[in-house]
Amino acid sequence: MQAKGYVIHTRPFQDDKVLLDLFTLEAGLVRGVWRKKQKETRVSPGSFLLHEFELSGKSELKNIRSAEPLEAGMALQGRALYCAFYVHELLERLAPLNLPLVDLFTLYQWLISHLAQDVPAAPLLRRFEVGLFDELGMAINLQSTARGEVVHSAQLYQFHSKIGLRPYFGEQPKIKPLVFLDGAAAQAYSEGRWGDKTVLALAKELHRAWLDQALGGRVLKSRSLLPVSSYEGARLWQVPLFKMARE
Repeated sequence: MQAKGYVIHTRPFQDDKVLLDLFTLEAGLVRGVWRKKQKETRVSPGSFLLHEFELSGKSELKNIRSAEPLEAGMALQGRALYCAFYVHELLERLAPLNLPLVDLFTLYQWLISHLAQDVPAAPLLRRFEVGLFDELGMAINLQSTARGEVVHSAQLYQFHSKIGLRPYFGEQPKIKPLVFLDGAAAQAYSEGRWGDKTVLALAKELHRAWLDQALGGRVLKSRSLLPVSSYEGARLWQVPLFKMARE
């Protein structure tokens, strides 16, 4: 089988072998064994470099018979490199094995190409997380309420992980929501306005909770490499509150 893709994780296996996790166009996440050439000290192929792999084997663990680079590699440093580690760990933990995820693969290529340009990372990561949620069938719906009602920009809402968006009329909630937000913020998030600070802050709160749920309590090691900051904005009933600025 021929597959184009990237190495997203490596780990030692035996004296002359290495286990590689690949993210490919044709087969999604693939785990395989790479046999190092005689006296080879460095693992090849490298990360952030599109390869064409030749894969064989009927089990989930494939044999990687060859890897031919198809382009020049990208050099990521500092925070951009840590962001890539984070995205790679999300793929390793959450992507199904041997299942094509064409849209997510395209989004991954877009992400690393922009990380290499040293642009702000937060909008890139939030956009990638949205694509990941879509592929996993766990998209965050802020386009309509739990009852399918239209979202109104001036209305205040509460968002729950299990039941979604509900109008809020001032009562103390019996079950604490993930966030409170007005309809304008919900609409801006749904439209992907990642250049807006309120949308980015809202997405950060929601996506972290969404990922924690998907991971089932497993800790992401890469989070320790990225800056950690708690939400310092407005709150309602001790819950983060997001409202779009009125013009």
